[in-house]
Amino acid sequence: ERAQAVKRPPREEVDTKTPPGGSDADDDSMLQNAVLLANGAMEAYNESVPNNIPLEKRLPLVQAKLDQFLSNFGENIQILDLKSGKAIIGSRKMFTMRYGCVFRESGAKLKGVVHKRFYYDAPGSKPTYCLDFETHESLVTATPGTPQDGKLGVRDPRTEHLAVLYEAKGGKVTRMWLRPDAEKIGLDPTAGADVVSRTEGFKAFQVKITECKGGNAGEYIYHNYHDTPVVG
Repeated sequence: ERAQAVKRPPREEVDTKTPPGGSDADDDSMLQNAVLLANGAMEAYNESVPNNIPLEKRLPLVQAKLDQFLSNFGENIQILDLKSGKAIIGSRKMFTMRYGCVFRESGAKLKGVVHKRFYYDAPGSKPTYCLDFETHESLVTATPGTPQDGKLGVRDPRTEHLAVLYEAKGGKVTRMWLRPDAEKIGLDPTAGADVVSRTEGFKAFQVKITECKGGNAGEYIYHNYHDTPVVG
């Protein structure tokens, strides 16, 4: 019954597309799009680091996990609140501190799952967008109002349901917008694209994509991972 038991999205789910007849755009077409980068980040996020081993062995594993995760993100990565537009994480330095804390403190039980995805492709060097409905289990972050590295205290482990919009350009994730999935629409296996697209949250993300593209949000490719067979 646990919705979180679906299989992780495959890295190759959406291939980058070479613009028709555009050999000068081949370099751009080889860069990873928002889907591949979001998958790569989640793959690293879910790399389990044991809690019950000596720190001198554990901390290098945490660092390796962090390095792998960070490789998917650009130098000017920001996490923004969708509703207010304000930066939750405003720099690569803060981003690194936050996820260093998450990976160090959350331990082996940390798990991120993508339930549903809307992918907006784009030709050439234009940004691509990926809207994921996610659940994060056993998430530990710094106490609100304290440094992101958690050195002054951390919150208890928690589960969060989020809608996350990833923007990718130049082969890296450049910005992320977050909105709580308060309706838990991601957890509902029966809510398809037609249902999700009528929600307030989805419409707000569409407005953001339209704004970023300077015009139409364009068509999307939708996938419901609740439909993915579970192996075993």
